[in-house]
Amino acid sequence: MRTTTQPTRHHAPRNPPASRPRGAERRSHRVPARARLFGGAAALLALALGAPAAAQTATPSPSATQIAAEIQRFYDQTTTVRTAFTQSHYDRVYQRTTQSRGVLTIARPGKMRFDYLAGNGKVVVTDGATLTVYEPGDGGGAGQYVRSPLAEGLPSALGLIAGTARLDRDFAFRLRDPASFRWDGYVLELRPRRPEPAYQRILLYVDADPATRGVVRRVLVQDHDGNLNRFDFQRTRFGQAIAPSTFAFTPPAGARRI
Repeated sequence: MRTTTQPTRHHAPRNPPASRPRGAERRSHRVPARARLFGGAAALLALALGAPAAAQTATPSPSATQIAAEIQRFYDQTTTVRTAFTQSHYDRVYQRTTQSRGVLTIARPGKMRFDYLAGNGKVVVTDGATLTVYEPGDGGGAGQYVRSPLAEGLPSALGLIAGTARLDRDFAFRLRDPASFRWDGYVLELRPRRPEPAYQRILLYVDADPATRGVVRRVLVQDHDGNLNRFDFQRTRFGQAIAPSTFAFTPPAGARRI
């Protein structure tokens, strides 16, 4: 049988036990649990996989420019979008939030339609040339609508989704701390390079997963008075066939144009 000889370890001289309180030496070498937990993402991953921490390589976080490029690249390759949405509008003066739901349909570039559900009946639609916003009247009345040329009526907040605006050309952007917005991913703040009367900034919420990071899951628009308009998208489908008639809207007979 082979005998293995352990190397001799040399320790620095210790003070006599009487010179310090009992247990002091044990406490001085203890590493706090909190320090171990927050020692870095690579160390946590190593613990989870049972591998040495030194063997792991931390993945650098993407920059704002990279996130913006992934979003732009994804939507440049997208022809149609159909998604359910939940809209939450916060009024700063009354400190009140109203919520509505509907379906958003997009054919890029420039064609878009919001159909509001649950008895709302509101329709916002552009056929690529004009923008129409229709609101039904109370009690089933014909209601009223606004119609304007697309260049005047579609701010770049919506143009980004519809394909008439570009992130790198039309916005200055930066990444925000996602924890501050209760989001498990990335939050990209956009500010228009040219003054926009309709809004002050836009926040785009995207996934942390690189495979789906170009897909916008939430859009938050803040106007100059501090009001907030948020759209959360669910059950999004890309590349489906959409009839051109979807974007041809005729207001009901008797609706008043304003």
